[in-house]
Amino acid sequence: MTPTQSETALSPTFKAVLYGIALTALARASLVLAVCIIMDAFGGQDLGLSLRTAVLAFGLLGGAALGRGLRAERASEFDPASRFYALALVNYFICYAALLAGSFLKPGGT
Repeated sequence: MTPTQSETALSPTFKAVLYGIALTALARASLVLAVCIIMDAFGGQDLGLSLRTAVLAFGLLGGAALGRGLRAERASEFDPASRFYALALVNYFICYAALLAGSFLKPGGT
């Protein structure tokens, strides 16, 4: 018995999945950079320090997500593994965005 057209769920293409991950990463990185700038403007927190903290925090989160993805893949749980890999990509993108923003700062401060 073959399923009909309405019963089958269309899986997204690889390109669509990467596009979704990229948009999510861009949105979250923009939010993190905005929070760092707001902390610099209103809280007296140094922007360079905020960016370095964001790099460290999201780098650790990305590493944890990557480790959990590898464990899930070894246990042949491919659906959770793919979600953890996507989460690791998003966290690493935030790290790279914060590093790039930090590279535009003057060496003496903000």
